Amino acid sequence: MELQPDDFGPVFGHEAARREFFEALAAGRMHHGWLLRGSRGVGKARLALRLALNLLGDRTDLSASPDPALTRLALAGSHPDLRVIRRPFDDRGKQKSEIPVDSVRELAQFFSLRPALGGWRVAIIDAVDEMNRFGANAVLKTLEEPPGKAVLFLISHGEQALLPTIRSRCRVLRCGALTERDDLAVLAQAGHTGARAESVAALAPGRPGRAIALMQGDGDAAGAAIDSLLRADGVDAAALQGALSQAARSEGALAMSLEHLRGYLQRRAMRESDPVLAGDLADAALTVVRISAEASALNQDRAQTVAATLQAVSGRLGNAGV
Repeated sequence: MELQPDDFGPVFGHEAARREFFEALAAGRMHHGWLLRGSRGVGKARLALRLALNLLGDRTDLSASPDPALTRLALAGSHPDLRVIRRPFDDRGKQKSEIPVDSVRELAQFFSLRPALGGWRVAIIDAVDEMNRFGANAVLKTLEEPPGKAVLFLISHGEQALLPTIRSRCRVLRCGALTERDDLAVLAQAGHTGARAESVAALAPGRPGRAIALMQGDGDAAGAAIDSLLRADGVDAAALQGALSQAARSEGALAMSLEHLRGYLQRRAMRESDPVLAGDLADAALTVVRISAEASALNQDRAQTVAATLQAVSGRLGNAGV
C-alpha cells in the first residue's frame, strides 16, 4: 500500500518519544531498530514517517508540515533510501489480511545497498501486527544482522503477540493516547471542528486516527442506528442482531457499530450498583474491543465478527437505557 497525502503532516503529542529519539540521534547512539508501541489511531505511523524523513534530511520541526520536496518524493515512492511496507490491495481493491513475507524479505536487499544520497537508509513496517510468522522471522534476521547507516521502524498496535527476540533487539518508543487538546487539533486538521469534533473525539478518546476511520463510508448512519436501538426501553436480541448484520455490509459501518456498543456497555458498567453485573458488563465491553481489534487486524469475515459479538453480549444488556 503506497503512502497517501494524509500520512504527512504535523505530529501532535508523543513528546517523550520524540525527545528520546532525538537525544539518541544527537549523541550518536542511533539504534538500528525502533519499535513504536501504542493503540491503533494515536499517530504512530505519522510519527515514524516524520522521524524517517528527518534522518533523510528533513529539518522542519515535527509540529509543522514536512519538507515539500521530500514529501513529493516519498508520495511518489521515488525516494531511493526510504521503504514503507504495508498490507497491499488485491485486484478487486480489497486490502489483504497480511503483509506479504516477500515484501519483508526484500528489506535485506534494500539495506545491503549503500544510501543513495549519502545519509541513511530507512524502512517502516506498518504494522508488525499484520505480519505472519514468516514475516516476523524475516524481520528478526534483519535485526540480528543490522547493516551500517540503516534504521528500521516497526509499528505495533499491541493486537498480536510480538516475538520477544524482536522486542529485545529494538528500542521502544511508547506512544500513548493523545491529550484532549492534541486530539482536537488532529481532528481540526481533518476538517472536524466545534461540536462535530467533540462528537468524533468521543468515539475513540485520545485516538483521533481511529475516530476518523470510523466516520468513513456509512459509519455515521450505522452508529446512529445502533444508538437508537440501545436507547430503547429494552434491547431486543433479534433487533441487535439485525442492526449488526445490516452494519456488516461494510467494514467501516461495522467498526462504528462495535464502537458504539462498547461505549454503551462501559457506561452501563459504570452506573451499575450490582458489582457482579458491573463486572460482567465491563468484561463484555473489553471483549467487544478485542473482537473489533481482531476483525481489523486479521481482515476477519464480518459475519463471524457479528456472531462473536452477539455471543459476548448475550444476556448482559438487560432493559436499562444508555
